[in-house]
Amino acid sequence: MSKIIYINLSDLTMPEFEAHKQIPDDYIAEITQSIKDIGIIEPLIVRKKEKSYEIIVGCIRYRCAKIAGLKSVPAIILSLDDKAAEVMKIHENIKRIPLDHVDQGNTFVMMRDKFLMTENDISAIVGKSIAYISQHISLVSQDEELIRSVREGKLSFSQARELMQVDDKTERRRLQLYVENDGATVEVLKNWIKDYKNSLLINTPPGESEESVSYIPDRPQDWRSCQACGKATEIKHIRQLILCPPCDTAIRNAILEEKSKNTPNNIDRDAQENA
Repeated sequence: MSKIIYINLSDLTMPEFEAHKQIPDDYIAEITQSIKDIGIIEPLIVRKKEKSYEIIVGCIRYRCAKIAGLKSVPAIILSLDDKAAEVMKIHENIKRIPLDHVDQGNTFVMMRDKFLMTENDISAIVGKSIAYISQHISLVSQDEELIRSVREGKLSFSQARELMQVDDKTERRRLQLYVENDGATVEVLKNWIKDYKNSLLINTPPGESEESVSYIPDRPQDWRSCQACGKATEIKHIRQLILCPPCDTAIRNAILEEKSKNTPNNIDRDAQENA
């Protein structure tokens, strides 16, 4: 049975790959205060690495212990190879502070590249679907603007997943800005992307020869028709409402009723009654 021993902080080292790149300040402050008040209840998990001990589980407790002014911390020493250590770390991260989507993607890439693990292997270890693993690996291979927006919470992972379907980086960036500025839902974004892809099909000329120059399709028009008045409006000015079915029906009926009042027959009838 593994024994708990106290190890000097100066003899501990952080792992080469640390999954968490950003940790909320309030969480660090909370753990630090807890350590000051009652100490470290749960020991760190470490392994011997040359002349020091590498932290496998407990990196945040280690950081907070330094801030709290501790000289040593309780730890359990395990004999683990690199792969077993990473598997233990990923389980720890899932159990404690969930990794954000970008950190998850980077972790999955590291497991794939360093340990030659397939997406099936990673899926079995972390308890997520293969599609989930694949999508997160794809996320961290995108351009930095998209990754940063997900990291900063400007885009949800679901929105980023839709945007990753757009190969044209300029078009993807345009749609990304609309989502960030106007708060478009995933369903609205899906419709925008569908319209964009349809426009490419419509604008692609048939039967080009191999010698012909590359065809660049016309840019899709940046407007949509208002569902109330039918007026063409720039897409950046379009507004969405989140409505339950009864309210949606009531508003549509009110619009139809208002439109019926303004039909030519009604206008002529009103004019005759007022003559």
